[in-house]
Amino acid sequence: MTTSDHRVSGTMTDPAADAAAMLLRLGFAIFALVIPSATLMSRWVIVVLVPIGAVLIILSSLLRADSSRLSDRATTRLASGPGLACLLLITWALVSLLWTPVRGEAVDKLFKLLGVVTLGFFAVMALPNRMRATNLHLITIGVALGATLILVGSGSALLGKPVLRFPLATPERVVILLTVMGWIGAAWLLIKNRPKIALALMILVIAAVAIGPNRAALGSLVASLVVLAMAWNRPETAGRILGYAVAGFIMLLPLLGALGGTLGVQGLERWWTIIATDPLRFITGRGFDAGNAARAIGLIGPDMPVSLISELWFDLGLLGALFFAIAMAWAFISAGKLGYELAPATLAALASATAFALFDRNATQTWWFNGLTVFAIVLMSVERGRYRTVRPRAEIKP
Repeated sequence: MTTSDHRVSGTMTDPAADAAAMLLRLGFAIFALVIPSATLMSRWVIVVLVPIGAVLIILSSLLRADSSRLSDRATTRLASGPGLACLLLITWALVSLLWTPVRGEAVDKLFKLLGVVTLGFFAVMALPNRMRATNLHLITIGVALGATLILVGSGSALLGKPVLRFPLATPERVVILLTVMGWIGAAWLLIKNRPKIALALMILVIAAVAIGPNRAALGSLVASLVVLAMAWNRPETAGRILGYAVAGFIMLLPLLGALGGTLGVQGLERWWTIIATDPLRFITGRGFDAGNAARAIGLIGPDMPVSLISELWFDLGLLGALFFAIAMAWAFISAGKLGYELAPATLAALASATAFALFDRNATQTWWFNGLTVFAIVLMSVERGRYRTVRPRAEIKP
């Protein structure tokens, strides 16, 4: 081969690798850049874009000839203890369709949910071992853009001169997403040794939450700040404590319901009375989506609590709650092991998402599960963008 042949062959690129990189960048851009702001434009944006982004990431893995590694990763994760708990939860939800009161609607809702969860899981498995920093910078841009739009829209409305008008309910959804994704964006900036920009980003998010229309997001934000302070120096210990505490709360919710009268929460007491009426259904649940059917006929009144956890107990009973509690404990414990550079922010984000799921009825809606898929993919992308390097902890100085 001549010298010119060497020069030509050295500059040639692999078309499949280029296509894979492009698909990965497009898919990740949907999660990190587009969704935090485009969700403001329509209530259905997040439901439509999440599957598209996940498919693009999976296709990029297939173009990299990673299909065998993708299946190996998926099998390994599903064969682990937490993976088995998630599989048992899904299986139990499917089995509960046999006795759910409105089967047609329940089947439709469950399979839509499983479709999103499955695509999200394989998208996480399809992420490359190393994510480029140019891709990960999109997280901070997306979070900052979403928070800025909220500030402009809500701030101008408070002044009586609205500049931006958004469809009903979309600002509330974006604010909740920002309380989760903002911490991951800040963690990436700390990893890149940009503490002042990380602080500015979180101040922007906090301002958007404070001025935004969703008061429930304030509780999630406070929970995340408390957990961040708790986990800053000892994230692994904090992860274990939080994991066991959240799992314990999930399992003890019926006890709190039984004490509802003593605690002065009548709605919680009536909820306990309903789920404890039939001992068998207390164990098995009344079937997936039975809570919505019960509200439609007036069995569950408007004063009774509606959250992801109360619905879980009503629909899937003790067994479903147990499988879910195991999965949640694993999530917090694993987050605590991500290292000083990422673990505190991840625990803060998980605390925000958990607080929302424990106390807000919107956590039972499809868009929220799509939002959790966005969070999982963005988080694991940052984890794989560190290149396994150890950096000193960055100090945030006001």
